[in-house]
Parts: sequence; C-alpha cells; structure tokens
Amino acid sequence: MQRALIYVIDTSKREEYSTLKNFALRAGFDAKTAVGAIDVNVNYDVELMQRSPEEAASLASEFDMLALIGGYKAYYLAVKKKPPLKSWDLNIDTGKLNALIRAFSDSGKLVVAPFAMPAYLARLGLLKGRSATVYPTTELILLLREGGANFMNRQIVRDGNIITIKDLTLLSEKDFMAVFREAAREL
Repeated sequence: MQRALIYVIDTSKREEYSTLKNFALRAGFDAKTAVGAIDVNVNYDVELMQRSPEEAASLASEFDMLALIGGYKAYYLAVKKKPPLKSWDLNIDTGKLNALIRAFSDSGKLVVAPFAMPAYLARLGLLKGRSATVYPTTELILLLREGGANFMNRQIVRDGNIITIKDLTLLSEKDFMAVFREAAREL
C-alpha cells in the first residue's frame, strides 16, 4: 500500500485538511499526518518540531506522497508578508519545510499543493517550466509566473510529480481521483 504524508502547517481552513485526507484515503493511500508546530490542532502521527531538516527530509524515503496543508499561514509565507493580526504567528520552520518539500520533489515522489502552496513551491524554484494553478489572487498568480510556471486557471493541474490545486474545497472527488490515480500509477 502506498503511503501519504500530510504535512499540516495551518488548520485555519478546516475543511482543507479533512478533504485532502479523505481523498488520499479513498485513493488507497495509508495517510499519516505530520505537524511542525504545537499550535496546529490536529491529531498527528509525525512531529517535526524535534527533528533536524535532514531528519525531516529523510521522511521522503518512507512515504510515496507529500501533501501540504497551508491554510492562511501559507499565503503569508508565500507572499512574504506579516499577518494582519499580532496574535497570528507564522511559526513555520522553513528550513525543515523546504528540506521536506525538496526531498520529495527531488526523488520524484508525488507532491500535492493546494491554495497558496503552489506559490511557495514556485518561490523554491520547483515549478519552473511547469504548468500549475493556485488560489486566484493577483499576488499568488504573479508569484507562479515569476517562478517560471505557466499559470492555468483550472481547479487542478498535474505536471509530472507535482499536483497543484486552486481551491481544494471546491474540487470534486471525481476530478481529484482522476488526476491523483493517474499520477500514482505513473510514479
């Protein structure tokens, strides 16, 4: 059975995590949840707080897919802005996050990035020359293009081992499964 690691950065958009986890389970993946901060309110199997970036990256050898749940924190991380409320702390160890993403991507494992996470992948240079989608705000679309991606105004776009999703909560299970299963078979 293939294994999926769902890294939850932020649960502010609650249905994002549950929708993606359900999709992964229905696609036949053994889905495990990872967190990198104590303020993430989900039941988790893997904690990254005490791991080094190298230890986080080594998870790519144990899993076939990495799914990134970013919530609002991902938006502010991608656009490099401070959140509007002082009580919001991004609290994201980007060293571990980047090592984890690069390890999965570099090894050809499946990477699923909804909402603002594709813009962050573009910042890392992982979407250069690829087609991708992102939540449709001017800033995020611009980041995709600046990162060398071909922006496509679709709900879901797969290019190689990276699946980008505009709005996971509006995506039908049928559409997700069609792209997801095709990618899982090929990788």
